[in-house]
Amino acid sequence: MASNSFDSHRPDALTPAEVTEKVLSLSVTKTSIPLAKQWPLTFLAGVYIALGGLFCTLFSSDAALPYAIQKFMGGAVFSLGLSLVVVAGAELYTGNTMIAAGAVDGRIRWQAVLKNWVLVWLGNAAGAVTVALLVYGSHIAETGPLARGMYGIAIAKVSADWSVIFVKGILCNLLVCLGVWVAYAGRTVIDRVAGVMLPVAAFVALGFEHCIANLYFLPLAMMLKAGGLTVEGLDLSLLTWAAVAKNLTAATLGNTLAGAALALLYRAAYARKSAD
Repeated sequence: MASNSFDSHRPDALTPAEVTEKVLSLSVTKTSIPLAKQWPLTFLAGVYIALGGLFCTLFSSDAALPYAIQKFMGGAVFSLGLSLVVVAGAELYTGNTMIAAGAVDGRIRWQAVLKNWVLVWLGNAAGAVTVALLVYGSHIAETGPLARGMYGIAIAKVSADWSVIFVKGILCNLLVCLGVWVAYAGRTVIDRVAGVMLPVAAFVALGFEHCIANLYFLPLAMMLKAGGLTVEGLDLSLLTWAAVAKNLTAATLGNTLAGAALALLYRAAYARKSAD
């Protein structure tokens, strides 16, 4: 009789303690990836998040949709990006902020954490900006309401104060890392995609700040502005490189704090040695 590959005694998902151990173990794996392998994985993560951002813009640009439906649908389709990261495999900065727990646990050194963060952020930036260049070259912003949507998203992101963007960055990556955490608990593709979707939909719908997504949205808006594309009723003078830098620094620091804190809290709950 053929054996059934499905183990009826196996739990549907990893326990919180098992996920915590998985995250701590991954801190070693992620900081040990050779650069030749790490670079394409970081580049792809930036591409995936940018593609999610592009898909999101389609819904965000549709003024005919009811407000809450527009926001929820934009967030739901944006989850394409993180779903690709956790299922297809890629190295994303916002998720990698959780490796700080591995340093506190003594499994890796802080120098390895900082090196990983810098290299992954830069690789993600390259991927996101590449998609922005491709979208700009496709001229899709010149038809329909997409230009208004692309500009509107970017202007909203650069108009807030640094401290507001920072707090929105914290709230964003709290949700993103919870999505990753739930995805780590899953055993199937469906589990992981479902785990990612609602946290990502929440952060997008609520207007929080994701530094890697912003590395797509903001450079794209700057390209459109430099190309002379105008939209009636929008103040494009708000789009400056100084404003872009303000957003990215605040969002990156907020994202970093949230991801590290979440992993450290779970380590405190599940992974501390009895001697602690």
